[in-house]
Amino acid sequence: MAEHPQVTFIGTATTVLRIGGFTLLTDPNFLHRGQRAYLGKGLWSRRRTDPALRIAQLPHLDAVVLSHLHGDHFDRVARRELDRELPIVTTPVAERKLRRWGFHAAEGLPTWSSRELHRDGTTLRLTSMPGKHGPGALDRLLPDVMGTMIDVERGGRREFRLSSAPRWRTSSTRPAAGAGSSRYAPSRAARPRRSPRPPERWIRRAGGIGSGPGNLIDLAD
Repeated sequence: MAEHPQVTFIGTATTVLRIGGFTLLTDPNFLHRGQRAYLGKGLWSRRRTDPALRIAQLPHLDAVVLSHLHGDHFDRVARRELDRELPIVTTPVAERKLRRWGFHAAEGLPTWSSRELHRDGTTLRLTSMPGKHGPGALDRLLPDVMGTMIDVERGGRREFRLSSAPRWRTSSTRPAAGAGSSRYAPSRAARPRRSPRPPERWIRRAGGIGSGPGNLIDLAD
């Protein structure tokens, strides 16, 4: 029987995925509550929660999946503390900058191309999917973003598939214009509806530090 995939929610878009014997980290954001992340073009965001784990508390990682390179998805803590030899699967634009920072295993995937990881007869395939970074014309002004489809295969048979395509939404960081100007938050009419809450039986609490969330979500029955 296949191992049940698990998700440890660290905060914002940061999770640890345990799938098919592989361990992935998504969009590493480890700033603490009140700290600012620079987004570029005079924009910054302030983190409103603490992460549930520190980088030093993470399990051994096989790869990082990075939807895009913004300071609230790959912050200065990740840049300073993550292993520079860790594979990072991301957009081609983000790959170039990450390599300049010394992350030489970063790999930018054009849309619908894939990167495979192999272990003990199991293949984990990461496929880049199209994503939308912002509403309307704002999407064209922001960095490229990608979704990811994750497939696990054994013996030529697919055992699991998980896919997500990022779309603009509110989050636990709040963007602000300029260095110290008033904060910006989308109007109520512009805010997308929230996704349905997963069934309670999928979630149990996992230990975390500070006041941040630390949910362990079992994706399989």
